[in-house]
Amino acid sequence: MRFLLCLLLSAAAVSAGNLTDRFNLTLKRVTRDGPPVFDEAFILADASAQPGRRFTEFSGDVSGRYIGALSLAFRQNGAGSSLLDHVVSGAIKLQQPDGHFGAPLTTGTVRDSDMATLWGNGRMLIGLLEYYDLTHRADALASARKLGDFLVRIGPRFNSEEVRTAYNGEKFAVGYICWTNSLEGLVELYRVTRAEPYLALARDIAARTDRHPSQHSHGFLTTVRGVVALYKVTGEKRYLEQAEAAWQDVLDSGNVLVQGAVPEMFAPQIKRDEGCSEADWLRLSLELWDLTLQPKYMQQAQLTLFNEMSMNQFHTGDFGHHSLSEAGYVPPFAHAWWCCTFHGLRALAAVFRSVFHAQAGTLSYDLPVDGQGEAAGLTVRADSALERTASVQLTVAKADGKPHDLRVRVPQWASGVQLSLSGQPLQTSSQDGYQTVARIWKAGEVLRVTYALQTRLVKRGGEGRQAAVFHGPWLLAVDQATSPAYFDEPSNENKVSLPETNGKLALKPAVASGTAARFAVPVAHFQLSYLPGGYSIQPQTALLRPIAEYTAGPDQNELDFWLPLVPTSEGLDSNYKPK
Repeated sequence: MRFLLCLLLSAAAVSAGNLTDRFNLTLKRVTRDGPPVFDEAFILADASAQPGRRFTEFSGDVSGRYIGALSLAFRQNGAGSSLLDHVVSGAIKLQQPDGHFGAPLTTGTVRDSDMATLWGNGRMLIGLLEYYDLTHRADALASARKLGDFLVRIGPRFNSEEVRTAYNGEKFAVGYICWTNSLEGLVELYRVTRAEPYLALARDIAARTDRHPSQHSHGFLTTVRGVVALYKVTGEKRYLEQAEAAWQDVLDSGNVLVQGAVPEMFAPQIKRDEGCSEADWLRLSLELWDLTLQPKYMQQAQLTLFNEMSMNQFHTGDFGHHSLSEAGYVPPFAHAWWCCTFHGLRALAAVFRSVFHAQAGTLSYDLPVDGQGEAAGLTVRADSALERTASVQLTVAKADGKPHDLRVRVPQWASGVQLSLSGQPLQTSSQDGYQTVARIWKAGEVLRVTYALQTRLVKRGGEGRQAAVFHGPWLLAVDQATSPAYFDEPSNENKVSLPETNGKLALKPAVASGTAARFAVPVAHFQLSYLPGGYSIQPQTALLRPIAEYTAGPDQNELDFWLPLVPTSEGLDSNYKPK
């Protein structure tokens, strides 16, 4: 099966929306499912750099990711795992006397094997600290400090301009980002211990962070998130400005694709997506939103969450890779259990924390997914059915009997939102992109938020030769399983019809099949009318549906997301000639 993407997403334990379902799917994959099964021996193989599975040379990579991802997941849903505790204990026993994990570093000239070891140790450092934040186990913190002290000792060697120059080219997986990725762990270690050497090293690394062509995007974006963390612990505005500039540079450089994906390698080496990079871009955007409340960060986060992040998640719960072509996604694909699955779980857990924000006693609902928010005297739980009814249910969990403002953000993909209580519309005020209700709330009241979803056309580049269709936050596609004739040769000469009403796209809704299916988005199913390239005298229709439904599985073989536009497509490029 393939798709043709056309014209161009708390209480987790009690909510039942799409985000919660996705979070639980990946959590189940990491804690119970396989292959491969994440048992203690399998996980810790890299902490001792023993052969037997992929990437054990990246010492502490899988181990640290596993520890960190489950720590954040359990912090979100209140669960726990004895296996996680055993893995942490086992990892501590494998720590080398000098504080690092895995094979010894070389002396003299830095080698690729040294950079691989440092990458894994960076992942282990933040993983141990995230576990400590969950459990407050003293031995986990002691292990993290021992590793931090090791990094401080080797800092002068790896902060040298000689090493930076040698490894800041196209080394990719063993590039300089293997050293800089330790930044977020060092900052967290300083936050917990207030030991100045960790902060000093973090500052040095932040000063040596830059983006360049063909770089590993995951390593760079992880480092930029470390810069954000550095701002949070120091309050020094220069670090926030550095992170914002890096974010904007990625966007302006063309490295954010139409579906919200950041490629595994920055341009010009755009070959495939990567679940880790998508998770980093999502988390970075949400972190900058939380700090600045600038709409552009929330817009990018939603684009990535509802499209690339959702599509990247396989039906197994794994995240990973899909190969990219000029047209979109093509075989092969990879379930990247060694990195992306863990990083995807971390990102989904983080999303719940950005659903609401509280400011000056006002509670704002920003991201239309499941979650819980609190302001002084008011607690509200969100249960999203956006993909099925274009609505979200906000339940007042606690209220103190005093007046409170509750704000709902109007996203750029909706023409407005309607708020109702007990079936009756509520009077709202509009300001700064929010609809606000001011009243005395009562525990148990249920507010319904309904979004007026827009269908819109997004053109690719300045040429107007290709475009994409979105409905609400979702990028749409032609599904080969239900519309196989659309892909008959020469499908690149199909002439699509994109009717407009009052200057807006007005596609005909389709009766959604399998609306009860997991990860279905029935509110975004439409009919696409077209004239087939091979027999244009017989008009046909195809089913458009969101790429986010890919997770329902089994894995699709191909995704092409650009639909060529032709002279008969009203209002589009009349000079385009199909190749």
